[in-house]
Amino acid sequence: MNYLAEQDRANVTSFPNVGQEIEKTRAVQEVQGAIFMARQFPRDEQQSFKKIMEAAKRMTLAEKATYCYPRGGQQIKGPSVRAAETIAKYWGNISYGVKELSSNPIEHTSEVMAYAWDLESNVRAERIFKVPHTRYTKNGGNTLLTDPRDIYERIANDGARRKRAVLLEILPGDVVEDFLNACEKTLIGSNDKPLKERVADMLDKFESLGVTKEMIEKRVGTKCDNFIPKNIVDLGSIYNSIKNNFAPIEQYFDIPSAAEQQKDNAEKKLTTKKNIKKDDEMEVSPELEAMANEYYENIEEETV
Repeated sequence: MNYLAEQDRANVTSFPNVGQEIEKTRAVQEVQGAIFMARQFPRDEQQSFKKIMEAAKRMTLAEKATYCYPRGGQQIKGPSVRAAETIAKYWGNISYGVKELSSNPIEHTSEVMAYAWDLESNVRAERIFKVPHTRYTKNGGNTLLTDPRDIYERIANDGARRKRAVLLEILPGDVVEDFLNACEKTLIGSNDKPLKERVADMLDKFESLGVTKEMIEKRVGTKCDNFIPKNIVDLGSIYNSIKNNFAPIEQYFDIPSAAEQQKDNAEKKLTTKKNIKKDDEMEVSPELEAMANEYYENIEEETV
């Protein structure tokens, strides 16, 4: 009886997983269908390029189209993940995304794949990498992530940069370059807002990241009142880079020490007090003082 029971158990475990087989078959058919449709309806490159250039005229997209970070004493500038996704969408017949392949609860890591596949030319690029389930703190420590939502956001954040890399690997380089140039023209010449308001909006954005007005002026080399549209474009790229964790604030701006910050605050308070004192103490010219004395002398003579 025991032998028969073990034999039945072995037969059951040797049976294929029906759900996995169905999923594999569905995935294969889905890929085959996508390739068939791409070959049946190939992209019109002229029409696709026209749509990409039209998308570059949208201000909200142009503001997020570029990033930059310092390396070797120079500023490295390139298309953001939003720009790569927009070009891929209008270029057409491209499958791309980020997939979690496996999760290791013991090592607290996930194996993730970012891929981009041109279904017409059958050109495919992919990156397989590990994402630790931790969050880096400002003090240099790591916080273990246990909430599934936090882990998902960490994977999506790390996967976005790899997705951008694989998309740029299969997209035509000249199309990407023309798109970025068109976005820069949009930022410089197609904004209805006055330059002063655009500067104020940019200062507010940086303030939310902990970057002060003085730090920005020191980097640009002039006061905010003297900024030109090109400065706003460059600062926008830096803001996107810091916000998307491409580089820390310290690589772009000189952060003052506690002593320097205390000194600056003291100087600001002293300047404010001096300005208030000047307003209270109004200077009177000698001519005005003589006229007032003559007026009061005439009043005294009339009363006598």
